[in-house]
Order: sequence, then C-alpha cells, then structure tokens
Amino acid sequence: MTKKIIIKVICLLVALVFMTSSVFAASNVTLKIDGNQVNDSVKVIDGKQYISVDSLAKNLENITVNKGSNSIEINTETNKVSKVISKVSPSVVGIIGKLKESSYDYDESTDNLIFGTGVIYKSNGYIITNAHVVKDMDSIVVVLSNSKAYKARLKAIDESLDLAVIKIDKGGLQPATFGDISSVAVGQDVVAIGTPLSFNLRNSATKGIVSGMNRSADGEYRFIQSDAAINGGNSGGPLVNMKGQVIGINSVKLVGYGVEGLNFSIPVDTVKYAISHFEKFGRIKRPYLGIVFADSITSQYGLPSKSAGLTVKDIYEGSPAEEYDIVLDDKLVSINRTKVNSIIDYNEEMKKYLPGDKATFTILRDKKQFNIDIIFGEKQK
Repeated sequence: MTKKIIIKVICLLVALVFMTSSVFAASNVTLKIDGNQVNDSVKVIDGKQYISVDSLAKNLENITVNKGSNSIEINTETNKVSKVISKVSPSVVGIIGKLKESSYDYDESTDNLIFGTGVIYKSNGYIITNAHVVKDMDSIVVVLSNSKAYKARLKAIDESLDLAVIKIDKGGLQPATFGDISSVAVGQDVVAIGTPLSFNLRNSATKGIVSGMNRSADGEYRFIQSDAAINGGNSGGPLVNMKGQVIGINSVKLVGYGVEGLNFSIPVDTVKYAISHFEKFGRIKRPYLGIVFADSITSQYGLPSKSAGLTVKDIYEGSPAEEYDIVLDDKLVSINRTKVNSIIDYNEEMKKYLPGDKATFTILRDKKQFNIDIIFGEKQK
C-alpha cells in the first residue's frame, strides 16, 4: 500500500470517529421525574436528548407503555382508568334477594328486596362478597355484567371478617386478579366498582385515592381507607389499583353531618386469608385461648403511649388459658416478638395461627416481663 493510500485511510477513520462521537455523544445530564432521579442515562443523538421508552414506563405513574412486536402504545391516565374499569367490570356482579322474615329489618309494608355487589374469583362461579350483604338474604340471585341472572347459594360466611362466598352454577367466567397488599400505599389512585343505591346502577365506577392504611373503622380487623365514593349497594364490590388488581373489598362507609369521603375496604390479604380458610375448612378456623382483652384508652383514640400491650380483663372458665400462668390485669406485650397494642393487632396476629399451633406470649406483671409458651385451642360451637 502506498503512502498516499495509507494517509487517506487514516483520514477516513478519524472522520468516522468524529461522526460517531457527534451522533452518540456521551452525556452527564441528570433526569428527574417528580423530583426522583431516573437512573437510566440520557443519550444525546445529533444534539438532541433521548431516554428509553422502558424508562418512561418505569418512572411515570400516570402513563402505561404496551410494547408489541411492531408497535408501542402509550396510554395516558384518563385512558388508563377507562381500561382498568373495562378490565375489572366483567368480574363484578350484582347480588339481589329478599330479606328473610326473621331479619330485624324485615318490613311487611315493603318488597324487602336487598342488594349488593360481589367479585368473581374463580371461573366456575365462586364469588366473594360481604357477609352483611347475604347473611339475611333469601333466594340469592347473581346478575353478571352481561345482565344474565343465576341463582346462587351461600357456601361460607364469617361476620367478624364481614366476608362470605356464594356460588353460581356457571363456568367460563372471568375471575378478578388479586393484588399484593405490600404494594398498596397512601396516595395511590384507586377505583371502586359496585351497585350504589339502585340495582339499575350496577357496575358503577368511582375514582379516588388510598387515604390511609391499617384503619380500625369500628371493625375487628384492619381496613384500607379511601375517598373513592361508595354508597349503599357498593358493599362487596372491589377496590382496584391502576393495574386492574383487586386490593380490597368495599365494606364500610362512615356517614354523618359534615362527613365526606370516609370509605373503608377489607384489605386483599384478609380476603385471601378468608378464601383460603373457606376452601380448606368451610369456615374461618381461629385459634382460641378464652381470654377477654381490653385496649388502653390511648390505643382506643389512636394516641401514642408508653404503656404498650393488652390488659387481661377476664378468663373464661374451662378455657385453654386456665392451663397457663395468666391472671387478671396481666398485660400481653407481644406474640412471638410481634408487639400487640390493640385488640385489632391481636386479631390480625391470630390470622397466622390455627388451633393446635404454638406461640410465645410475653407478659408484663408488676413491672416484670416473662414469657409463656402456649398452645392454642379451638372454640367449641
């Protein structure tokens, strides 16, 4: 190769290097979305700054990105809510029936029709709803989103959890997808779907946010608080996130003069717990000791307190608790090192155990702490 040709080749390589560096220039640009730094690097191409579609999908909560083999679809928040409702609605049913004559609310001067909402969780006709929707209901009828009606029968019920399972003889249904309670956070957008006020308003949807977690709401277990509007008839319907996953079953609304947007849903982990027990045992199989506990005043009002624990107020005669060194006015501080400061804490912790399981109770008596190993019994009907 001649010297002239060598010089031309070197010049061509240098030009190519400069061209490449101008097209894919290194960048130290920092990108923040809503104050949070995006880890993916910003690329500069022909003087313009670019970031990947994948990074957008990960870092922008109000859009979703669907990538096909030949297309990319970006949906805004408005479109996202519409898609969530369309996805979940086929899994939401209306429930209607006549009030039992034995019910306290039975009134001979009315038609005594009552209704609520349910969520299909198995394609062969299993539906979860509130216990208070169906406990006094005769001739239960389920109406699907396509307006077809089917007779239903009660399979299992637990009034403490306010959950029940009913069954229709229909296959090929679209079951809802349950979410993960660990991914639920205050401020997240949610949609409630149900049958508010009139059976003609089946599958009505309202939108709000998660307002709070671990609320008591006069129940025995924890609730999710939201401001997604619910009314009479919404009970038993789903509270769903923006992925179209059920994160709760709507159960309670606080009403009163000047009260707005205080709605409560049974969290999805409690729903899964109930369904698991209903399927295995036909009921909720709770551990039992026969102890009556009392919250402290500070716990009842949700105030911080140094005096932790539950006070033993009574021990039932013949109960398993009589076998152990537990006396009146003892304080239960923790169960297997998990602190319990309220009766709701205790009830939630009991979801981990079955009759016959063992646990260690930490007891406070006369300012001294000690441990007692106990074995849970089962309450006889």
